[in-house]
Amino acid sequence: MRVSLRAWYFSSTVDLKKVRERFAEFAILNADPLVVDLGSSRRVIITNFGAVVFWSFDEALARLVAGRVRETLEDPTLVEEVEDRLQVDIGREQQKVLFNEVWLPGEPTLDQVRVIANLLAQSVALEYLEREVDAALQRFLPYLRELHERGRVRISSRKILRVIGFLGQTRHAVLANLTLFDKPDATWESESLEQLYKSLFDMFDLPERQEAIERKLQFLADSTSNLYDFLSSRNSLRLEWVVVILIALELLAFVLYEMWR
Repeated sequence: MRVSLRAWYFSSTVDLKKVRERFAEFAILNADPLVVDLGSSRRVIITNFGAVVFWSFDEALARLVAGRVRETLEDPTLVEEVEDRLQVDIGREQQKVLFNEVWLPGEPTLDQVRVIANLLAQSVALEYLEREVDAALQRFLPYLRELHERGRVRISSRKILRVIGFLGQTRHAVLANLTLFDKPDATWESESLEQLYKSLFDMFDLPERQEAIERKLQFLADSTSNLYDFLSSRNSLRLEWVVVILIALELLAFVLYEMWR
């Protein structure tokens, strides 16, 4: 039996206790991440960092679930452009991880569900950060190109400060994701579960993708710092010239006054 998994992402942290109250009529299989049994072999796994994984995906049901989750969020934005998918093939002769596919020999245990869903959730969260950082780079590169080609740049200090704010916010999200890569406790007690975790961890390229985000953030941080220093020195020089001109005008006025007195 093939089961389709799909991960969506909300651009907000999730209060799992509040979300749990919205699913009071369903069986709760796990608290964190929140695993809700929707019946008919369908489950939803909800993380506190904004990712929601649907086990045995159904579009209409997923929209209903997303609506309940959205009711608890300060920022209810569902990032439609970000999505990750995985196939789970149940009843295979052995446990195996292929590209975007997992083989399981029997019905999945709760620990297997948690491991598979959590790694898929981390992957979709990183995809969101990747898109955000790439978009920030595309917005910022024209200013660097202008500085290179013309030796000057038209950008306000406010725009640079907004980029700096974006960098701080994104870095916080990346650092928060670092703790997500800790190996689940259950993997220490089961060799097959540890192998499942390791194989999926490698398949999603989570550390490599996170390092790539960090490198891009560092490039943006260095570039914005240099631009801000450039603008600050330019503004300081302008201020010095204004002071010199004012002094010169004052001296000229004094001389003219003395001449015509």
